[in-house]
Amino acid sequence: MNTDVLIIGQGISGTWLSFYLEKNGIDYFVIDQENPHTASRQAGGLINPVTGRNKVKTWLADQLLPFCMTAYQQIGDYLGIAVVESKAIIECFTNPEAAALFSRRVKENPQYLEIPNANPIQLNLFQNCKELGLIKPALVVNVPLLLSQWRAKLRGLGKIGEYNFDLNHLIETDKGFKYQHISCKRIIFCDGATIQERNISTSIPLAPTKGEALILKIKGLPSSYVYKNKLTLLPLAETDYWWVGSSYEWAFEHTRPTSLFKEQTVLALEKWLAIPFEVIEQRAAVRMGTMERRPLVGFDSPEKKWGLLNGMGTKGCSLAPYFASQLVENMIQGSAIDPEANCTRFQ
Repeated sequence: MNTDVLIIGQGISGTWLSFYLEKNGIDYFVIDQENPHTASRQAGGLINPVTGRNKVKTWLADQLLPFCMTAYQQIGDYLGIAVVESKAIIECFTNPEAAALFSRRVKENPQYLEIPNANPIQLNLFQNCKELGLIKPALVVNVPLLLSQWRAKLRGLGKIGEYNFDLNHLIETDKGFKYQHISCKRIIFCDGATIQERNISTSIPLAPTKGEALILKIKGLPSSYVYKNKLTLLPLAETDYWWVGSSYEWAFEHTRPTSLFKEQTVLALEKWLAIPFEVIEQRAAVRMGTMERRPLVGFDSPEKKWGLLNGMGTKGCSLAPYFASQLVENMIQGSAIDPEANCTRFQ
């Protein structure tokens, strides 16, 4: 089989890269052994314009929010499903200091932050909640639905091989690469944390982090909002089901869920929620990022034979479509990739 681009991985990055290649009529083939425990498949799917306790604007927020809303609507229309919703985030303040800090940030970023004139929810849903702040717009992506439906589309198109990729069997040729029965002009790695196992580039300061989350059942909490305190509560597609998380661990002994995270999260929820909840499931995964928290996008040489779309960290849902589009435009038109994301910055 001959193809233009061989994509390794069908997480959020591989999904978007193959979508834009499909949209532009560039032939491709994806290799991915389905694994429910990858970071993409465990993600909550929140795209938040501000970050951290200080509520500073996230990198590229002004470009990413409108781009992502359009992109997710486009891929949803292509698949005949809805995969994204715009929701406000309700920040619950349990102390005056946090409320005062948020008020100061409202003056700096009024397009994203707001103190509501009237409370949009009942404060007695939460314990010790004195005031509320709003973060909007924020986007919530149904990542499991998107990945499963795009995978089904790839199957229908005959453009996915559902098996593990073994770098030892990749052979470079004058025209590109050969892998088993596949000949390609380019290969692009979108395989998240698996990049560590491939030893592809020792010059890139990779920084994997482990994240854990719980799936809860909560009756009576309005699902029209996302809720934040120290934790983030995201509504899932199934009625009364919520995602709560996540941790951010630089050092970890294993990639499995831990009892410590569950105990600490349940304790924090008991101090925050004033209504009952039930723990349904615990999840854990390793995200791939870099030390300076910027993605890895681009090709290793002007010939554009070997490329990366990886290292999205905690912001894969927002960064993957944006940089997949940039990467495809770079392939077609030679247009620039953001220098802060271009993987050649380490050369």
